[in-house]
Amino acid sequence: MIKTFTQNDVIRFVYDEVSTEERSQMEELLLVDTAFQKLYKSYTKTKGHIKKSTLEPSENIINRILIYSKSLSLQQ
Repeated sequence: MIKTFTQNDVIRFVYDEVSTEERSQMEELLLVDTAFQKLYKSYTKTKGHIKKSTLEPSENIINRILIYSKSLSLQQ
């Protein structure tokens, strides 16, 4: 039986959240299905970009928040 995988299944595969059986089936599919390969590579690349993204606000943003906060306290 050939299982059809959804985009959500591929995302779970990229994040290692699939069962052993699903992993085996997807690994086999990666060897023969170019569309599945492209989708997997795209999601893996996106995951890498997410990891590299900034997790803290920039110094400029922090300063703008502080200035805004200070202006509110002066209005009271």
